[in-house]
Amino acid sequence: MRVPFISSFISAPFEKLVTFCSKVQEGMKALREAVLAYLNEDYEHFDAWTKKVISIEQEADEMKREIRNSLPRGVFMPVDKFQFFTLLRELDQILDRAEDIVVWLSFKRGMVIKEIKGDLLGLLDTSIEAVEILCGVIKMTTEAFGFIKKRREEIKQEIRSVRYKEWESDQIAQCMIRRLFTLEGYDFLTIHHILRASAYVGNIADHAENAADIIRVMIAR
Repeated sequence: MRVPFISSFISAPFEKLVTFCSKVQEGMKALREAVLAYLNEDYEHFDAWTKKVISIEQEADEMKREIRNSLPRGVFMPVDKFQFFTLLRELDQILDRAEDIVVWLSFKRGMVIKEIKGDLLGLLDTSIEAVEILCGVIKMTTEAFGFIKKRREEIKQEIRSVRYKEWESDQIAQCMIRRLFTLEGYDFLTIHHILRASAYVGNIADHAENAADIIRVMIAR
């Protein structure tokens, strides 16, 4: 009778991570709508979705604090508490980058580099896919307590998928940069603006990979 009790006790913090992941996924959907509106020069909808992204990020900050405060000292956990909090921070950083993107885009309007619209949207979609896979990994890991050895290979395969998406996002970003530097007729500020925005977008995949690597260490214990 002790095993079910212990299993439910130690998995509780990770169940909160699953809820946090739902908030991250909500933020990614709002971010995509905001970027799409910006690329279509629909600034009314861009402003509305920007407010939504910022609101979701603030809600996630509250959730992060609640998760941290809900773990009393000495609580038994199946993983190192420092690793757990580092994983939470990486998830939170994903939404921080989402806020950075919409705020940065709002600084300059009126000229979208049409030649790279597809590249930027592709970069965003690939980064979001990395996040979606990551959230699935976290759910799998939470459900696998007590059976982690049986599901370890399945989880590791999904972690490799996150890494591949991060690599893919790097390739898209590099191609977009090369294309940018061949274009004529755009001023330096316009090019700098889109380069910084693309860097923030790529950071989303970076943080997803970082989080996946932390989970990889966790399940190796």
